[in-house]
Amino acid sequence: MLYFIFIAIALSKEVKMNVNLTIGLDFQDNSYLDFFNNFSKHYNELYQNGLKLNIAQHLLPCYSCYTRHQFKQSEKNCLGGGRYCQYSDYVSGQIILKEFLLQQCILEVLPQHYFNYTIYFGQQCKKSNMVACSQNYFTNNNISIETINTCVDNSFNQNEDVNQEIQTNRILDQYKEMQYNQTSFSLYLDSSDQTNSSYQQFLKMLCQKYINVSISFCDNPIETSVETPVKQVENSNPLEQVFLFIFALIILIIAGSGGWTLLNKIQFGSSLVPRSRIAIPKLEGDHIIQEDDI
Repeated sequence: MLYFIFIAIALSKEVKMNVNLTIGLDFQDNSYLDFFNNFSKHYNELYQNGLKLNIAQHLLPCYSCYTRHQFKQSEKNCLGGGRYCQYSDYVSGQIILKEFLLQQCILEVLPQHYFNYTIYFGQQCKKSNMVACSQNYFTNNNISIETINTCVDNSFNQNEDVNQEIQTNRILDQYKEMQYNQTSFSLYLDSSDQTNSSYQQFLKMLCQKYINVSISFCDNPIETSVETPVKQVENSNPLEQVFLFIFALIILIIAGSGGWTLLNKIQFGSSLVPRSRIAIPKLEGDHIIQEDDI
């Protein structure tokens, strides 16, 4: 028994840890940028020591695509004939979905560039010519994208004898199976929700996972005078506080005057159920309908 314990201790310095970091993203939301800027300094070392980064992208549904054509026709805002969809006022959903594939392939074949690229893209490309803006990053940094493009092409099921826009896709299938339906950034360390933790608290939790491995920033913790939340929250507006106070006062008056029958007629949706992006228009031509309309 002692023999196996000694062997385990000896090998622990060589064995990589198995730590999962899962990040949920929504295309319209940029609240992830603060975390990405901080974490980009630490990712390469953690990746080399067994950190597995999982990305979950928020996809939108097309409920009528199967009933109309069984996913066998191209849809402007979808790939897979309507299996996977996205929407923006600036570009088609197909371009956004192909950008998802590009980012995932960067993570798979050139992981050292993933955070720098996604930070650049979030800051520069979402409201511009996305394809040209993306290409500028690789050109300006002298990065070959041949392996990335190969990864993107191979992610489509080429055994299906149909146009690429209708083929199923392994990366988008993965996102679909993860069922990430939030409209903002989320962060999970293994099964622990770290979304609302400060960045220093997150690093502390992360270092606890690497107790048998030497990680530079864990061995020499960085002291900061102010802890920055992983997910930035805007300061409360004083006018909003006044409004909320007046609203609460009105509710109390209604309650005191026996007005509960009026309030009971108001139907509130459950805040515990993830909702789709409310701002998505109902476009008959695209048939992308928000989940609230099921």
